[in-house]
Amino acid sequence: MKKDQMKLLGCGELLADPRWRLRPHFHSIHELIAVKSGSMLLKTRHGDLVARAGDILFYEAGLVHEEISQPDDPVNTCYLGFACDRILPALPLRVQDPEGRVAELIGWMLRDQNEGRPEADCLALLDMIIRELHWILARPKNAWLEKVRNNMRTRFADKLSLADVARHADMSRFAFVRKFKRLTGRTPMEELRQIRLHEARNLILRCDLPMKAVAAQVGIGDEYQLSKQFRRQFGVSPSRIRSQPPAS
Repeated sequence: MKKDQMKLLGCGELLADPRWRLRPHFHSIHELIAVKSGSMLLKTRHGDLVARAGDILFYEAGLVHEEISQPDDPVNTCYLGFACDRILPALPLRVQDPEGRVAELIGWMLRDQNEGRPEADCLALLDMIIRELHWILARPKNAWLEKVRNNMRTRFADKLSLADVARHADMSRFAFVRKFKRLTGRTPMEELRQIRLHEARNLILRCDLPMKAVAAQVGIGDEYQLSKQFRRQFGVSPSRIRSQPPAS
């Protein structure tokens, strides 16, 4: 896909708000939505689905859709809209982005737009996003990796060590780390830290728990470690995230 055949028409972020919903509507442009945390009910002519963290949604131009944030798990997304003067290769309504690469690229685009980067740079990122989505769709699922990740997502609040997650996979720590890193590009404990931090972000956005309690609920040692890791992951402090007004 040539970059001069696409046009980026905007991107942004929706912060978690349990009252947020969009009535049935459609756009004359394509939309990509990355669900960062929380969940929302999506209604289209294809039926209803619940989109959760790690999902990428593609709304083809003209698709009527309704979005409703789940009150007990308010959704946080980043999104972009674009036009294309040629037919795109087929994309499904929902694609799972287990490694978070598409969401990260959309986040880069949002940052670049806010910083006034040239349009050509943003179009290059858009081209990368489309290519990454097709790479994900073409790549066969790895049952072993999904089992390991599901174990982490279920037990992230526990005091899990590398030995614990390796034992669940019936492997030595050395062999486990080597295989996991080969499949994902990061270590198991880096993956676990990302899961915990995204859960922490969700808690901070949707409730008034003190940071000490948030750290305890997501398996991070203390408030200091939470703040340090949170800044490194999201580029902002937990208290700053909480003070931001919700999107309307």
